[in-house]
Parts: sequence; C-alpha cells; structure tokens
Amino acid sequence: MIRQYIAAPSHALSPWIAHYWHWHLPDSITLPEILPGTGGELIFNQGTALLVETISLDNSIITDTQVIKVGDAFLFSPRRARIRLSPLTTSSEIKFISTRLRCGTGFPLFNLSLEELRDKPVSLHEMALKYPFPALAEIPFKLQVSQLELWLSRMLDQHLTTVSQLAQAANHLYYGEALSIVRERLALSPRTMERHIRHFIGVDARYFCRTARFQHTLRHILAGGDILDSALAYGYTDQSHFIKTCRFYTGLTPSQLFTEQYKGLHYYISPKSSARLKP
Repeated sequence: MIRQYIAAPSHALSPWIAHYWHWHLPDSITLPEILPGTGGELIFNQGTALLVETISLDNSIITDTQVIKVGDAFLFSPRRARIRLSPLTTSSEIKFISTRLRCGTGFPLFNLSLEELRDKPVSLHEMALKYPFPALAEIPFKLQVSQLELWLSRMLDQHLTTVSQLAQAANHLYYGEALSIVRERLALSPRTMERHIRHFIGVDARYFCRTARFQHTLRHILAGGDILDSALAYGYTDQSHFIKTCRFYTGLTPSQLFTEQYKGLHYYISPKSSARLKP
C-alpha cells in the first residue's frame, strides 16, 4: 500500500520552505530519480536503509555512492547530477519525510555555500549544525511537521524576518524574471553578481534559469498538460529542443520519462496542485 502525505509550511517559513512531504512505500516500488533542481531536499529516513547513487549528467556514470541509515538525515541539492535512491535490502518498506527547500535556502540554513553542497549528498551528522535535527520516528505526520518547523525556525534565526536581497533575487530568477532586470535591481556588475549568487543557488545564473524552465515545464506536463504545448509555453523553440533538454537532465526522452508509473509517483507534486495527498 502506498501512503503519501503533503503539507504547506507556516507563513513565516514560506519564503524558505516549499512544502513537507512523506512517502511510505512497499519494497516493490522503484523510486524515481531526484533530478537536477534549483532548491533541495532534506530527507529524514525512517524505513529501510537506502542506497544513494550520484549520476553525472555528462556521461551517466555513477560518481558517488552512500548509504542513508535508519534515523539519518541527508541534504540533496543536485545541479549537474541525478540522485538515485533504492532500498539496500529487499522485503523492507521505504519510509521517509522530506522538507522541500526553496532556491536560496541552503546558505542561510547551514551557512555553507551551495557550491560546496551541490551534487554530492551530505549527511546532517557531518555538518556543524547549530541545533540537532529532531527525532521524527513513530510520531504522526502532523507532529513531524511541527517538530521540523520548530527546528527550521531556530536554524534560520534572523533570516525568518529578514530575507536577503540575494535570496529574493534567486526566487525572482526561478519564477522567470529576466537576469538583466534582477542584476540591475541589485546594482551589481555581472561578475560580482555571479560570485555572490552562486553561494545561494550553487551554479551560474544562466544554468539556474535553464534548470528552472525545465522544472516548470515538467510540472505543467505532470499536471496534465500536453508535452509539446507545455514546452512551447515555457519558451522551448520546438519539440526537438525540449527532447534534447529532457535527455540532458533525465537521461531519457519525454516518451521514456512520462510513463504511467512516473506520472503516479514523482517529486513534483505541490500542496496547491494536489488534492489526493493530505496530512
């Protein structure tokens, strides 16, 4: 039996957190890959141990493997890699809760540049956290969310009330505002902006915008949109342009990616677009 829950963050945390989500799946389920993104996933493992494989976009070679033990928490912020999760042993249920981090959250939350954190999954046990992450096992989803909100509020500290200009700039870029307009508002030279913005998003601004456009298109298709119409709506010149981009980020063509299984189990469901996932 597949159990999925989702919840929106509190108003105070909404500039930093997109949503919280929980999966409880049988061992027979194949987890979809975590594709290159613009934000991050903070996954707290509560089920079987999970094998984590990092796959390079350049050549589809596995560049790193790790194990998430039961009770451990990992930060995933892939930019130029895909992340594959799979149960380490058979006949064990997959169970975890995740906090979806918005773009620009990693630096204020952990005080580490996203250039350091991107692509390679990082255990929270390896970070010098100001406050230990909460124990979430064997408590209801709503209580898990409450515990995470308390911890995240303490971790973000003064950022809860003062969102920096660069964090705001990252979100403006994510939602399609022109790079030139964002740069002009910040009154920064192209080189200075790139140097500063990389701390918040992990990559250069143009690659970030390219990834954001693919994400928006992916969400539109998974919400029921036609593949070609969705691609054209988000600025792809033609079908071949989108196919090439899809292969770059996923290793698959759109027809290979958008299977019925993938449409039913993917990472792009949000509280606003989902009626069937409830806390």
